[in-house]
Amino acid sequence: MADSLIPAFGPVVTGEPVEIRPGRVLDVAYQPGTRPDTPVLFFCHGAGGNKDQWRAQWQALAGAGYTLVALDLLGHGASAKPEHEAAYAWAELVDDYLEVLRRYRGERNLLIAHSFGTGLTLSALAQLTQQGQAQGIDGVLLLGTVLNRPEFKSAVLSLPVWLLSLLRPWLAKGFRERAWHPDADPRLIDYEEQLTENNPLYVFKGLSRQARWPTLEQLSSLAVPVSVLSGDHDGLTPASGGEALARHLPNAQFKMLEQCGHQLMLERPEHVLAAIHQLLETVAVERPRP
Repeated sequence: MADSLIPAFGPVVTGEPVEIRPGRVLDVAYQPGTRPDTPVLFFCHGAGGNKDQWRAQWQALAGAGYTLVALDLLGHGASAKPEHEAAYAWAELVDDYLEVLRRYRGERNLLIAHSFGTGLTLSALAQLTQQGQAQGIDGVLLLGTVLNRPEFKSAVLSLPVWLLSLLRPWLAKGFRERAWHPDADPRLIDYEEQLTENNPLYVFKGLSRQARWPTLEQLSSLAVPVSVLSGDHDGLTPASGGEALARHLPNAQFKMLEQCGHQLMLERPEHVLAAIHQLLETVAVERPRP
């Protein structure tokens, strides 16, 4: 099931710390391109992830001359990891995302997000739309997403962090079984699991308790072209949820990737890259040049 485009092992999408808002330091990667006539591409990972999960697509698109921006969300990767739960409130994370867009956006922009990051992306876009500031957002690609806020029903998340730390191997095993296709490269899974150990469990607990999702009314206001991709073996955000989301967006299309789990950009990197190129072509047609 392997794609010919293989994500390398090792850091590729490297950034630098930026105080994006007072007291909130995010690690942001910025790759200036050589194609000013094309949109700036923004990448937003999911809960427990990091910006380097986009490395296969990043390498290919940087080589093609696109301007690229990727961030580690607060509490993830190389970004700051404050311990107080209020730091991970949904509104705070959305404001971080909006400030990244404000600082790095170009005349035209494309937003690409995975899992938890899709909710942040849609919420940020909804806020821009409400404020009349969504001009220049040409299109959105959402991977491993759902219509409604993912429900974290496990009573385990109510346990204190010190106890969750003891249970981390068991939690990692459950995530592996639900997130990855059975045929996914075990070396890739092991590598990604090592990276997630840098994301403290108190961060995930704060995210799970405070996550929000755009309302149906907000979704109906988003007129930009949206592509939704889901894996047919995704045990975290099932494909049915992605299809439902696409139905509630005014200008969206849905596609399911076969033999793929939740980590689409890692398991099917070439297919995700093709989806980015397809969206670039779509927005180039739908948005006439001045």
